[in-house]
This record gives sequence, C-alpha cells and structure tokens, in this order.
Amino acid sequence: MNTVLYVVGGPVDTPYPSIRELCVSYDICECCGCEYCYDDNDAYYQNWITSGCLWFRPEKMPPGWQLKNQLQQQIRPWPPNL
Repeated sequence: MNTVLYVVGGPVDTPYPSIRELCVSYDICECCGCEYCYDDNDAYYQNWITSGCLWFRPEKMPPGWQLKNQLQQQIRPWPPNL
C-alpha cells in the first residue's frame, strides 16, 4: 500500500507499509533534505522553516505545491511516538 506522508518538509509518496518503516529507512527527504532516522527532528524542521523552506531537490517539487497546504497536512510531532 502506498501512502503519501507529510513529514518534516514535503510529501513522501512512499512504498513503505507504515510510518515506522519510513522512520528507520535512512532515506533523504526530497523537500527538506533530512535523513530519516538521523536528523528528522524538531531542530532540523525549525532550521528548515527559518531558512525559508527551500526544497533540497527542487526538481522533485510537485506541480501546485504550496507551503500552507504542506504545513496543514504534515505529521507533527515528527518523528511520531510509535
């Protein structure tokens, strides 16, 4: 089952079967550049926000992406208490 997860920065259209699997994947978020299970924490998130929410891989930004929508749909706190 694929799920779109909204985490530190951007949506993660992922083949992970659960949020727990994503949390320990060590993959890099294309939006904010965090490495899951390493620096996907509130300090990284706050730095990303303070720095202007710039995309780590801007070529991967979905058409019509809006920060406001992103912030409303994201999973907070991240990482979740699983």
